[in-house]
Amino acid sequence: MCFQLHVHEVILPVVEDALDRNGVRQIIDLCSGAGGPILPIQQQLARSGRKIEVLLTDKFPNRRAFRRCEELTGGSVRGHPEPVVAESVPAQLAGLRTLFNAFHHFSPAAARSILEDAYRSRQPLAIFEITERTLLNTFLNFPLSFVAMLTLLPLMQNRRWEWWLFTYAIPILPLAFGWDAAVSCLRSYSESEFNQLKTGLEDSSYSWTSGRLLVPRSTIHVKYFIGNPSATSE
Repeated sequence: MCFQLHVHEVILPVVEDALDRNGVRQIIDLCSGAGGPILPIQQQLARSGRKIEVLLTDKFPNRRAFRRCEELTGGSVRGHPEPVVAESVPAQLAGLRTLFNAFHHFSPAAARSILEDAYRSRQPLAIFEITERTLLNTFLNFPLSFVAMLTLLPLMQNRRWEWWLFTYAIPILPLAFGWDAAVSCLRSYSESEFNQLKTGLEDSSYSWTSGRLLVPRSTIHVKYFIGNPSATSE
């Protein structure tokens, strides 16, 4: 869904700025799932002449999807075969940590741990969320996600007959997709809540920035929160 809306085009300049500001040439993508918007972002970076390596990680690695990402990018995007939890990233995985539309899945304590781990490790962190806890977004996301499931299934690869059965004959998957989207909005962190989470996690050598960007040709906004270890606090 994010790719269809070209969310990566909105995110790209923010990612580029974080890479440049912190002087890193590797992205450690957390909670990668099957890849998400990091793939078109890496491809766009490559087209602009930036040689950025991407490492996909997850608590439950989707190794088959990781291998496909490696094939599609000629190895520029690789998958880490072992489990990686966002709250405690191994020290050897250094680079810009990214979280795409996954931060709202974490409880306040776990979300705080993600920020604290990046802060203590002095690693840059970029969090992007397309969900917002507003009345309009919560109500709209259910029908929009329901319809998206109906329209996007024919475009998916590795189709299985069960998907078609439980999408069109018995619409369990669209209902689950819509419910997940609505609940995700309710779980999303506001900017003030994020500011509370990062309390005590900034100093003269580590600062945080945030913003909200409109996705063209839609009513969706992308919120971002960036941790910069080499930036000077404002």
